[in-house]
Amino acid sequence: MSIVKKGIYYCSICGNIVESLWDGKPSIVCCGQDMEQLSPKTVDAGNEKHVPVVERSGNQVTVKVGDVDHPMTAEHYILFIEVLAGDKVYRHDFTEAYVSGETPRAVATFTIEDEIQEVREFCNKHGLWATQF
Repeated sequence: MSIVKKGIYYCSICGNIVESLWDGKPSIVCCGQDMEQLSPKTVDAGNEKHVPVVERSGNQVTVKVGDVDHPMTAEHYILFIEVLAGDKVYRHDFTEAYVSGETPRAVATFTIEDEIQEVREFCNKHGLWATQF
């Protein structure tokens, strides 16, 4: 397995998630085994509403998870939203504000000048999702 730059990898033992910053390494290992490269899902099925929805007005890009608000609870939440544009990765990591009683929305806004190639997000229960341009 060849590692892909900007690929998202998952450890099925401990749940670690990493993004590769290098092309060509033979593997990424965690807990004594190769991590799995995740392939994002791109089509919502059934009740799952996870495909990122992107709204752009000039350089302002707003991304929300699904066409309805995604739950943000201690049991079910979005870990991050990221936009791949030009040669950059713009990422919003969500905090554990839901533990303190707040209920944040899974929405992030970025200032991006470049053309967007892909927008992706990771749900702790349903995995990696993307919208590709």
